[in-house]
Amino acid sequence: MTHNIKYILPVVCFFLLAGCKKFADVDAPSNQLSSGNVFTTDATVGAAMAGLLSTLGTSDSYQLQLGLSSFTAMTADELVFNNTSDTYDPFVKNALGANNPDVQSLWTALYEVNYQANSIIDGINKSSGAISDSVRTDALAESRFIRAFCHFYLVNIWGDVPLVTTTNVTYTKSIARSKSDSVYKQIIADLEFASANLNTNYTFSGGKKIMPNKYAAMAMLARVHLYMGHWQQAADYANTVISNGLYSLLSSDNIGTIMTENNQEAIWQLEAAFTTGYTTEGQYYLLLSPTPSYLITDQLLGAFESGDLRYSNWIGTVTVDNVTYHYPYKYKVTANNPGAAEYATYLRLAEQYLIRAEANMELNNLDAAISDINIIRNRAGLGNTTATTKDQLKLAIEKERRLELFSEYGHRWMDLKRTGRIDAVLGATKSNWSATDALYPIPLSDIHNDPNLTQNPGY
Repeated sequence: MTHNIKYILPVVCFFLLAGCKKFADVDAPSNQLSSGNVFTTDATVGAAMAGLLSTLGTSDSYQLQLGLSSFTAMTADELVFNNTSDTYDPFVKNALGANNPDVQSLWTALYEVNYQANSIIDGINKSSGAISDSVRTDALAESRFIRAFCHFYLVNIWGDVPLVTTTNVTYTKSIARSKSDSVYKQIIADLEFASANLNTNYTFSGGKKIMPNKYAAMAMLARVHLYMGHWQQAADYANTVISNGLYSLLSSDNIGTIMTENNQEAIWQLEAAFTTGYTTEGQYYLLLSPTPSYLITDQLLGAFESGDLRYSNWIGTVTVDNVTYHYPYKYKVTANNPGAAEYATYLRLAEQYLIRAEANMELNNLDAAISDINIIRNRAGLGNTTATTKDQLKLAIEKERRLELFSEYGHRWMDLKRTGRIDAVLGATKSNWSATDALYPIPLSDIHNDPNLTQNPGY
């Protein structure tokens, strides 16, 4: 299916006019591409898919790129906010309230994108035979991938959440939370459908990695199975992504370009929200006025070994009044600092090596786990790991994930939770840490609007 750029702007306008909606109040207005009678040609399907990815990558980029990374990094132990305002203190201090506007915006953005995916799925399933089989199949697979992506972050940030696979407002306005296992079951079903039906290449997006392909679905399946403790499935999917020959790790010399457009390590990216080739993350993380707004914590800085290329290439420094500040520097391009175009990078190959390492460690294939850890360490300019036992390897993998994936879409926050380490780690560094802080609060306005929606403990 060809997603022509000419379709993007009108569809974006439709969705922006619709505005942000609560997940339970998502009946489509008349000015929005919707389900049912709109999909009469391949072109209208292409327009809807362009609009879906534009919402994810552009109109909701603050929440779904910067927010997914920075909010979770602050509630973990990666970032603090360096500003005279206390805007993000609740994240840093794990003192979020149920009426926090940033929590609301992240929740709403994920359900908004999920709604658009459901709208496309509904529209295609109800359409006549005017849509070609190839377009129909590809759009369904891409939409289900995006729906799985949204549910993955919802369940990992909030726990039990409403599982929304319909645009029927009569149903969704009083929907209850589903158990996490049920949400994960749907995530896996969606990703398996995507894996079975998407192409192996990026032909439909002109060679750019801005449309999920078969291996993007497999990469997400590897992650999901790891989170669920399905070690063999996680290892198998990660191995398929690593060994297919389509991707390779950037070299040590090029590690500083990890977020550049269409690089060989990227599996799934989103086109920059800005036409000059810079991302929302780059614009905000590199905002120095005169000091950075987001600072790397001392705990993260102290975890790097001497000579680690990730430190020298992915952490920026600036000295103001004899004080040195450290900030995330994976994204390097801003409006005032042009360079090679960068894309928001949601999936990249290094994570798959670490997934395979952890899965093999849990399967007692320790030599295989050590080999993958060393691949990541050697690329970072470090020697081989000294870990040999299973307990040592668990901590070694946790460390490598921390250093490789910091400030990328919540990895550290979710890793600490899924491994059961969050209370021990954050309880040791945050004086007011409580076990209930591991889940964000369900937005109060949605609880008021939905009689069956309940709050997380502690809020």
